[in-house]
Amino acid sequence: MDRYRKYREGLLHIGRALQRYGVEFVLVGSAILPLVYNIDYDPLDVDLFIINKSTILDYELFEKIAQENEWDMGTTDHGTIYFEMVVSGELLKIDLLENILDIYIPSQILENTINIKIDNLYVRSIKLEDLLVLKAKMATKDAEDFIANIARILADPKYNISINKTYIKSIIDLFSSEKENIIDRLNKNGIYID
Repeated sequence: MDRYRKYREGLLHIGRALQRYGVEFVLVGSAILPLVYNIDYDPLDVDLFIINKSTILDYELFEKIAQENEWDMGTTDHGTIYFEMVVSGELLKIDLLENILDIYIPSQILENTINIKIDNLYVRSIKLEDLLVLKAKMATKDAEDFIANIARILADPKYNISINKTYIKSIIDLFSSEKENIIDRLNKNGIYID
């Protein structure tokens, strides 16, 4: 059995439900690894960045979507919404994110996405380079472990994946006040920028 099937199926369910209500979103978390790059990695959940609605201001809309689909709904510490659904017999959490409190994804990242197709659903996704910079910005032990793991994957010829360091530098520049810290965290964990 495909161990990432629940993520694909969950993304299909949530993507179709959100699209029915005109909610635009971008796949932003570590689920891009198995879903976009075919990297053997279990993301534990799916993170979607909501583009044209607010999980706070449009709370009733998201509550309606959850009710129609018989999904559980909760609120994160950041005040954003998550859905929980059963997919392939397993519980799957889908976080719906937006720029609030310490969550910040610049519009340049959200506008410069790649498209993936899952069955007949097209989904916009951030790139691996974007994810590395966002993780480095987080400045947590888990984020640094994630970066180090990606560095090992990039060094493994079986994946045949490379990153665009010029693009990474342009994304780091979007976080001017944290630029040096982001570069240091990437370098320290095996993603050598300078």
